[in-house]
Amino acid sequence: MIKVSQSKQEQQLQAEDDARTMARYQEILGDKPRMNRAIKEANRQASDLNKRATAMRNAASIKTSGTSSKKRK
Repeated sequence: MIKVSQSKQEQQLQAEDDARTMARYQEILGDKPRMNRAIKEANRQASDLNKRATAMRNAASIKTSGTSSKKRK
């Protein structure tokens, strides 16, 4: 993580947002069906990201016609 100089106001806003995030996390942990849905969705999103990454790797490895590794003069 890159440390960036933050003003006191920015730090306070971030702390407030983090506190809300932590409270929501505790709510989710206490609700088993909600937690299970969140886990299922996280796995679905991870799968989608893996598919996209594979497609990007495949696209990056395609050699197009007319492209040469030789230097042009």
